[in-house]
This record gives sequence, C-alpha cells and structure tokens, in this order.
Amino acid sequence: MKYTGHNVNNNNTNAPPLSVPDAVLRIIRSRGIGNDKLKEFFSARPKLAYDPFLLTNMDKGVDMLLQAVDSGKKIVIYGDYDVDGITSTSLLMKVIGSLTDNITYYIPSRLDEGYGLHMDAIDRIADDGGQFIVTVDCGTVSKAETEYAHSLGIDTLVTDHHIVSEVRAEGVIINPRLPEDEYPFKGLAGVGVAYKLALALARRRSVPSPIMAEVLELVTVGTIADIMPMLDENRTIVKCGLRSIHLGCRNKGLRGLIDRSGLDYRTIRSGDISFGIAPKINASGRLGDASLGVRLFLADSDDEIAECCSRLIDANSERRRLQDDAYEKGLKLLPDEMSRGDFLIVEINDSHEGVLGIVAGKLREKVNRPVVVISRNADTYKGTGRSIPTVDLFSMLDKYRDDFISFGGHSAACGFTIPAEKADVLRRSLNTDIAEMYREDSSIFDVDYECDAYIEPEEISLKLAEAVQLLEPCGKDNEVPVFVIRAPEISGWKYLKNEEKMAKFAIKTSDGRFIDCVLFHDAAEAYERVCSGPVDIYGSIEINTWRDERKAQIIVRHILPEQGEA
Repeated sequence: MKYTGHNVNNNNTNAPPLSVPDAVLRIIRSRGIGNDKLKEFFSARPKLAYDPFLLTNMDKGVDMLLQAVDSGKKIVIYGDYDVDGITSTSLLMKVIGSLTDNITYYIPSRLDEGYGLHMDAIDRIADDGGQFIVTVDCGTVSKAETEYAHSLGIDTLVTDHHIVSEVRAEGVIINPRLPEDEYPFKGLAGVGVAYKLALALARRRSVPSPIMAEVLELVTVGTIADIMPMLDENRTIVKCGLRSIHLGCRNKGLRGLIDRSGLDYRTIRSGDISFGIAPKINASGRLGDASLGVRLFLADSDDEIAECCSRLIDANSERRRLQDDAYEKGLKLLPDEMSRGDFLIVEINDSHEGVLGIVAGKLREKVNRPVVVISRNADTYKGTGRSIPTVDLFSMLDKYRDDFISFGGHSAACGFTIPAEKADVLRRSLNTDIAEMYREDSSIFDVDYECDAYIEPEEISLKLAEAVQLLEPCGKDNEVPVFVIRAPEISGWKYLKNEEKMAKFAIKTSDGRFIDCVLFHDAAEAYERVCSGPVDIYGSIEINTWRDERKAQIIVRHILPEQGEA
C-alpha cells in the first residue's frame, strides 16, 4: 500500500486542507464523502446547517412558548434522565431562562418512574404551579399524558427525536421524525432539536450571544453521548462545539468535569466525551437523581461545581462496581442459558437495576447473541435487552406486546415489564423464533470484524496518525478507522496494572522501528493467540504524547489468528 499525498496546493478547490495519504482519502470516500464535500468535511469551521423553522410546527411552538413567557406562566422543562435529556434540559433552562425567571425543570427517576412523561409527574408539576410543559428528548407518543395535562389547564410543547408511532401526543410536536416533517436531516439528537428551538427563539427575541455560544457545548456533549450519526448537520454542531470547548469551555460545570476527569479541555475529542465524560453524567441517573447533571451545567459557583463533580465521579465509580458484580453473576449463568437456545434471557436478581442494561450489552459482546437481562420484583420481571446487528430486537419482542405490562425500544435495545408467570413462555417463544431465523440464515451469529484498510507496520507514522485525525469528530456512521496489520512480529508483551485485562506490546517494522500497541480488554485471551501462532492485529492509529514527544501508537481492537490475504 503506497501512501501518496493529496496536496492542498493543487488547483482543486475541493482538495483537503493539507497533504493527506491516499489511504485516508479512500476511507473518507468509502463513507460517501465525494470531492464535492471534502472542503466542508475538512473545514475547521463547517457551515452546513438548516433553518430551524424548516421543522414542522416550529412556528407554532415558538409562538406558544413566547406567549407563555409574556403572560408570566410557570414553564417546566421536562427531560429524560440520560445525557441527551440532561443536556437538553440544561440548554433550555439557560436559553428560556434568559427570557423569564418563572422557569424550572423536572427529570423523572429512572428507577421509580422510568422513561417518558408520567401522570404522577404531571400531578406534581400541577401542584407546584406549573402551567406550561416543554418536553425534551421524550413525549412524542405520550397521548394520554398530554391529554391529562391539558385537562388540568397545562399547555404542552413536545420536542423529541424518537421514532413516531400511530399513538401521538396531543398538541404541538417538534420532531424531525414526524412523517410529515420535511427537515433535511433526520439524525438530530434530542438536544439537537432543543437547540433548534433555542435558535428559533433567538430569532424572535434577544437571547444573549454568550448563552447561545455556551449551549453549543451542551449540544455537542448530548449528540456524542446519544450516539447520533456524526454526519451532516451533527458534524457541524459537534465540530463547532468542540472548538468552543478547546478555546476555554464556556460552561463552567462542563469545564470542571473535564478537568476532574483527567482530560485536557484544549484537546478533548469525541471519544473522550463518549468514554470519559458521558458515563459520569449518566451515572447519577442510573443510581438515583439525574438532576445532579442539570445542577452541574447550571452551576456558577466553584463550590457547587466541585460538589456536583465529586458526586458524579463517585456515582460512576459505584456504577462500575455494581456493573462488574452483576456482570460476573451473568457470566456464570450464560452456559445454562445458552443450553436453552440462542436468545438469552438471563435472570440477575439482587443487583442494581440501573446497571442491567450495560450488563446486557457486555454479555451480548461476549457471546454475540441477543441478550435480555431480567430481574424479579414481586410478581413481575423487569427486562432490558441488547441485540446484535443481524437481529431486530424490537420486532422480535413486538410480536408478544400483549404479554407485556409495558414495552418499548428499537432494533438494538429494549426495555419491558412482564408478569412473572409469562417469563418462561416468552423465553421459549423467542428461542423458537430465533432458531427459525438461524435455519433461514446460518450466518446471523457470525462475528464481522470490520476494517477500513490493510497496512504494513512500516507505513505507520506520525503523519498517518495526524491524517486519521482529520476524520474527527468520529462517531456513528463516521467511525474511527480500523486498520489491519497482518502477521506482524510482536515483542515486549507486558500486562498493565497487575491485571490480565490490559496489555502493552510492540510490533517491529521492516526498517527496525517499534510501534507501541495498547490493548484494553481480554489481554490474557489475546496473549494465548499470540503464543499459538501468527496473528492479525485490528486497531486504530492514534497519537501518543509523552513529555512533549509525539508518536504514533495502535489502540488494539482485536487480536485474531492470521487470516491470510484478503
């Protein structure tokens, strides 16, 4: 593979902004980014964005909201308990809060209330004097709940991004996924829709520009955390938001959490937010009170920021402990469950409900089967599931919708509550269904180790690592490129932190250099493969900076037996 350069100094106005290895350009083009889109893709200040008033009902929603502001109604921002909902709530608290002091927010409890708009919550809002509810990241299908709010004299404005069903909330809904909506980009996060509402409000009223600049950072965090497509308008939002963070980070709470997470706001990337920031914001919602995240983003005093950060970091540590405990329980149950079939319903009791979704995902990764973790609560089971790419979990479970007390989800994840006496019947039915799927397609459980390009060790360089970073911000549909090094010479294997989960080693190039490699999972199993014969290494190429020295290193995804020529 020869790395010739694509240089900025040619006459092609759509050329990349500097010399880029052809291999990286091929990766970009394979993702649908043609020459006509390269300038925007590489731009440090992309301009691709759409008029917020293209969203169906945006005019009506803004008019309603401003009437509520002008008449002095008490406005309540009703959010979800995940990062998308927390950032959405914080964003509108800041923007609408610049227009009125008569505003508050409500975040439901993941454990006691669950996702979405609830009658009991509406009662509490009414008792507290709430007169206008703006939902963020939820509410599209809340028909009965919005009708109930209206019966109490509470107006509602729903902003959301979830899939629309036949059941639809009463009143005004702003959601790019509405069938009649003609907004050009359907991939906005909930916080992206809330941001569009904020932009529309700023067209009609004077919202301080520093606030609009600050909330862009919150849109960035929520969009990354909710795993939205990192393309089109989302790429513009995230790239501009990251630039704002790099220049100092206007939101003091976010800056405090970045600092206390051992990250550098000046160089933070989308992956750092996904793995270093988002889990901490999510942790309080998983274990108790998600409003802690809103408090952090609205905080101004150093003391309050320090307290919120400490509590979030502590909650995340506790979340990891509970998660690891539940995962170990689940691992022990896998053999028996797999003997029943290929749709795994794993019963894990006496573990914290807030971590069971993560555990289901980790078990799925272990066996490459759809996994639902259930836990007993009196005469019901609560279940949370994660699926593999070849199995649509929502469709499989939707066949049995009438058996559930509550049920929701999408192709990759689900949640439900079911009477205890129906759980075994559901297990048998789903295993029958998936056995039929396997008979029709025996490849559904095959693991597809995708890669973007094959590469020789000597071709790995700091220049290549810098070129790969031009794909940032990376995320869904614009993943960090994965390279495969075939049968390299491996040396210096060393386990990290006195465990056998993580390891560091090097691969040798034909010109005598050594390229550092870091593996963060399943290192003991990987070492067995290394000792058994030639292996292929799948990994991303990144820049490691140590004491002002910058060099390329490989973050290893997989170490697999040598596959030979592709």
